[in-house]
Amino acid sequence: MKKLDVFIKELTEIFGNRLKSVFIYGSTAKLADSELCDNVNLMVITDVLAGEDLKKVSASAKKWCGGSLFDRSRNPEPLFMGEEEWANSADVYAMEYADIKENHRVVYGEDPVCYINVTGENLRLQCERETKNLLMRFRSHYLLFANDYRKLQTSIVPVIKSCNAIFKTVLRLKGIAIPSSPYEVLDKIHDLTPVDKDFYEKLLCRKEKHCKMNRKETYEIADKTVQELDKLLKYINNL
Repeated sequence: MKKLDVFIKELTEIFGNRLKSVFIYGSTAKLADSELCDNVNLMVITDVLAGEDLKKVSASAKKWCGGSLFDRSRNPEPLFMGEEEWANSADVYAMEYADIKENHRVVYGEDPVCYINVTGENLRLQCERETKNLLMRFRSHYLLFANDYRKLQTSIVPVIKSCNAIFKTVLRLKGIAIPSSPYEVLDKIHDLTPVDKDFYEKLLCRKEKHCKMNRKETYEIADKTVQELDKLLKYINNL
């Protein structure tokens, strides 16, 4: 928490009363202060945000992130928005805003999340768009690396991370409380949709590095990925 305190102090020195809010979002928002050491997602809201502001805060942001881009203990780059931009983005980032509304903690200033309204239609539309984009990206990757199974493997693991966000959005649209574990999320989604639970459990296992895939398994999973994403897209389209 000391590192966060230092960063907030530097933000106040740079922005003064232009700094409106700093809040943690995502799973780390629920952690105790003593557990906030790395991988903390921060949103910084200022009155307006100009290019010169980013230049002024660059050094402080680098210190907050720490480490190299490949260091897992580093913090993600903080997100900066002006007040008006923040207020006007709930329709574009409906999935992200819905998650922030459920998982955030203000550490400086006012709470800009409380007055944000995420509509069901915006949420469904972005969910459909994200699923379609995921399917198209995976198809493109498969097209390019169909003869190189090791490179093909690199596109499989990110699918489950994106799918977990999509699954949570489907649960929100259905008014169902979202569990913290991706396995529990999958259990609830399996009860609602025609997705293949065993398939997604294999992806989770691979993501957590508990499972390895040989050449044959890689192509089986890749083929199944195209099928399952198409199935998921059709379900969301009919919500």
